[in-house]
Amino acid sequence: MEKRRIVADLSRQAVVRAGVAALLALAIVAAARAGDVWKTKPFEQWTKNDVRQILYDSPWARVQYVPQEWNINGGGGKSEMGRAPGGTVSAAQGPAGGAAEVGQQAMGTPQGQAAYYVRWNSSRTVREALVRDAILVGNMKEADAPKYLSAPITDYEVVVIGPDMTPFGKISEDELKAKAYLRGKQSKVKVNATSAEITRSPDGRQVTAVMFSFPKKTTDGKDIAAPQEKGLQFVLNIKDLNLNTTFDPRKMADQKGSDF
Repeated sequence: MEKRRIVADLSRQAVVRAGVAALLALAIVAAARAGDVWKTKPFEQWTKNDVRQILYDSPWARVQYVPQEWNINGGGGKSEMGRAPGGTVSAAQGPAGGAAEVGQQAMGTPQGQAAYYVRWNSSRTVREALVRDAILVGNMKEADAPKYLSAPITDYEVVVIGPDMTPFGKISEDELKAKAYLRGKQSKVKVNATSAEITRSPDGRQVTAVMFSFPKKTTDGKDIAAPQEKGLQFVLNIKDLNLNTTFDPRKMADQKGSDF
């Protein structure tokens, strides 16, 4: 449990450091990449751009644009993506480092909409990217990486982050848990979230990330992912925000094989 918590803390920190650079330079990184680094290089050799690619532009990361209903309804305001405390994060977020403020719009976001990144945080590849990120910014020694990466991950973990997290500002973790589910498109098996963890800025005013946990099997032993599963659908419906995105397990693989 302690190791899992440490890996989770690493993720929150990565959100902070990579926030501005990843959101504003994502198009550049995607255009310039020379292949899938998770298949061509061991994580010990990943660069900062490699880490950004994995966390924001890979089979484990999806971006969704949604109408900013909260602005239309009289809400609004700028949210920070980070300012996470020093230390480590969870399998869902990543190492936290500097304090970076993020504007309401990411580059390329249509007018009147907000961008949200939905990340499959429990994968081996994402956890390696989070650990590598912490090493590159000096928050972790390379010798300590194995103990974080060996943390057992028993659930699927999905993280939601974005420049404007306003819709998450006045909702409880229990409410979020009740509004999220994961479904296998081939298996037709659906499971509700077992937990939803909100991460806030040090002053407690801003939500920086939300991590959802889902069981891999139902209570009667049915797998969410069928053999050769083509889609794992994440859905979250709360006031002013509907997220619905699908991950393709067939593409979620690294040098060691299947990774979801």
